[in-house]
Amino acid sequence: MKKLTPLAIAKQSAKMMWGKKAEDVVILNISKLTTVSDYFVIGTVETNVQMDAIIHAIKSDFRKQGLLQLARQELKGSSPNWQLLDYGNVVVHVMTKSAREFYSLERLWHKARKLSFRK
Repeated sequence: MKKLTPLAIAKQSAKMMWGKKAEDVVILNISKLTTVSDYFVIGTVETNVQMDAIIHAIKSDFRKQGLLQLARQELKGSSPNWQLLDYGNVVVHVMTKSAREFYSLERLWHKARKLSFRK
């Protein structure tokens, strides 16, 4: 089985988010800014059902390829508004619009280079 590079994981995650109708999907290359990770993939969802569908699709697809997440976190109040999947060099953030505006990861990581991906 071919090992996925961090960039391939980031692009594949972004494509899956886009395929499940996430909005404003971006890949941030943060490798020169931190040792925490190489890429953040961020997407906005309308509903918790959509969030769960995206998380399930990404986990399932990568599991079939032999890639397991290091961690999964739900950052929430009464309902999830931000979930992330940690694949080591890639962290996937699935956020509601209000969470994305509040935490503003793109502003926080404004020096990161945005990467394009084929939808």
